[in-house]
Amino acid sequence: MSQDVYRAIRELLERMGIRYDEIEHPPVGTCEESLAYRGQAGWEGASSKCILLKAKGKYYLLVTTAEREIKARLFKKEFGTKDIRFATREELQEVTGCDPGSVPPFGHRDRLLPFYVDENILRAGHFMFNPAIPTKSFRIDAGDLRRIYAAVPNPVSTFGEDEDERFVIRRVEKPA
Repeated sequence: MSQDVYRAIRELLERMGIRYDEIEHPPVGTCEESLAYRGQAGWEGASSKCILLKAKGKYYLLVTTAEREIKARLFKKEFGTKDIRFATREELQEVTGCDPGSVPPFGHRDRLLPFYVDENILRAGHFMFNPAIPTKSFRIDAGDLRRIYAAVPNPVSTFGEDEDERFVIRRVEKPA
């Protein structure tokens, strides 16, 4: 299944004319391990961490940087419940078809899986992520993420802090 997601990501990038770099490395199980190999390759930029949350029987994919700690409780108003938890390994594999550490920020077969993207990623120069294969990493211009998220069928929102440093979530409008 992860090979299908990998192919879907490559096809999307190529169809959209988005340039990407790809490296191979030993298998990784965490975003910290991926970050180390990307650094050895001389890559710089925002390194992804994709977290699957479950609330009220529904799943949500959070896309943030490897360094950022996520507090699930920040999303309780958005998801309409206090009962939010991180998905189990089994749920992660079932929903995304990927192992922990290799979940990509887009390209999933579930076209209804909502994405919540850290605004800090969109301001980075480059964005690095595992394309569903634990032995590969991709690097793209972070600015291309806006185009990608506008093109995918999944609902997309961004999250970050406003000028008063309060946590905010903003819906991304899709072209009609």
